[in-house]
Amino acid sequence: MAHLTGWLNLLEVEEEARKVLDKQAYDYYSGGSESKFTVQENRDVFARYKLLPRMLRDVSHIDMSCSVLGIQSSMPVWVAPMAMHGLAHPDKEVATAKGSAQMGVPYTFSTVATSSFEEIAATCHPNAVYQLYVIKNRDVVRGWVQKAERLGFKAVMVTVDAQRLGRREADERNRFTLPPHLALRNLEDLSATSQQVQARASQAGSGLTTLFASQVDDSLTWDFIPWLRSVTRLPIMLKGVLAPEDAERAVAAGVDAIVVSNHGGRQLDFAPSALEMLPAIVAVVKGRVPVLMDGGVRRGTDVLKALALGAHGVLLGRPLLYGLALGGQAGVERVLGLLKAELELAMALAGCAKLSDIGPHLLLPAPSTCASCSCQGGPRSRL
Repeated sequence: MAHLTGWLNLLEVEEEARKVLDKQAYDYYSGGSESKFTVQENRDVFARYKLLPRMLRDVSHIDMSCSVLGIQSSMPVWVAPMAMHGLAHPDKEVATAKGSAQMGVPYTFSTVATSSFEEIAATCHPNAVYQLYVIKNRDVVRGWVQKAERLGFKAVMVTVDAQRLGRREADERNRFTLPPHLALRNLEDLSATSQQVQARASQAGSGLTTLFASQVDDSLTWDFIPWLRSVTRLPIMLKGVLAPEDAERAVAAGVDAIVVSNHGGRQLDFAPSALEMLPAIVAVVKGRVPVLMDGGVRRGTDVLKALALGAHGVLLGRPLLYGLALGGQAGVERVLGLLKAELELAMALAGCAKLSDIGPHLLLPAPSTCASCSCQGGPRSRL
């Protein structure tokens, strides 16, 4: 396919996808909140760490396989939860699930998807995870979570940083609405007017903002975790944690894993990057639960740096949507394949034959785990 040969890395794929996506879709996928400072910061922070390779190590065989909560992966990368894959390709989330399954990578299915639970289950992905936006109707929430468990999803990932939708000015300018040939399949379970829950009802601005304002529970507190535990046996992952104090509280509440994330820079502008906060959160968690991160990952060396700072893995987002737009399932596979090849090479050149060889000794300058000290900002101020 011609669209799959014109780009060699996850930075170039965006420019190629921009040529084939309509403006509303591209602006939705690429956009961030307000000034988009945090979107850019998510990329810039990786450049503040240098890698110090070690020599004379046997790297004739590189093992990148790993397991988090019993969820197997060929490399420490998961597909992040992302909404509305149908804006990119007719095969929608099904193509993303099939592509990630082919590459041996866990797939996270969004509440705001244009495919159904049943369609994803039919792909027979062995390591699919369900991402949950907590809406006000707890009966519907219970139904979603129990359906995920019944259909073989491996965990529920609760997004906690979207109690309200960040102001995404590109979507407001475009007056974002879901195209009529698509539907938010999970939200068909709601009794509200179909126009509203399908992100099509807005007198001004973004229909998605109207949807979130009407349905998502902005009164959510830590009491939700024991309630969720009472309705499912699935492991509970908490996505959207940035403050070490929240990480400590999450562990105390009994969550099974934490995803350090600022929602791809789409929520609170000027929030810190996940990579910047990762060392402090790893230090607080002290190995009691796995810690993953997302935001700005574009290179194999980015994955290596996140692992060196203590992450058990990273979630990959936008590049997969761009690959999907360019080639459906094959595009998803190419994005994951490129990242896997880059990580394998980076590990070999750094002298790491397996994931347990990766640690803070690879980084210059040495990362600080202090989030609030005299250096005012921990690792970032030293870089």
